[in-house]
Amino acid sequence: MHLLIVVLEDPDRIDDVLSACVTLEVAGLQVTDTQSVVGLLAAEAPIFAGLRQLVTRPRADSKVVFGLTDEDDTLDRLTRLLRKVDLDLDAYGTGYAFTVGVSQWVGNLDLDTTWTGPAR
Repeated sequence: MHLLIVVLEDPDRIDDVLSACVTLEVAGLQVTDTQSVVGLLAAEAPIFAGLRQLVTRPRADSKVVFGLTDEDDTLDRLTRLLRKVDLDLDAYGTGYAFTVGVSQWVGNLDLDTTWTGPAR
């Protein structure tokens, strides 16, 4: 079992990431709104105002996608799917993704249930 984490620097591309994750049958997908610590400190804490000059990203907000998968090659497959829609996580300022091994969990986790779209 692996936890897939995708940090997306361009929130406008979240649909592309979610679509790829659904295609790969990543389970338990969750999305959170996030902000980098550097961006937060530069904007909110006067003592760190000098950081504003170091922040090179045009936006401070981002999205983080979490999901679970049994497949060892999910990250490679995700990368290929995203490149098909011109989203290259290796490009500067785009974001990054990684997986973390999960050995235990608590709760009702049904990995066989895949999202099929909105209820009608």
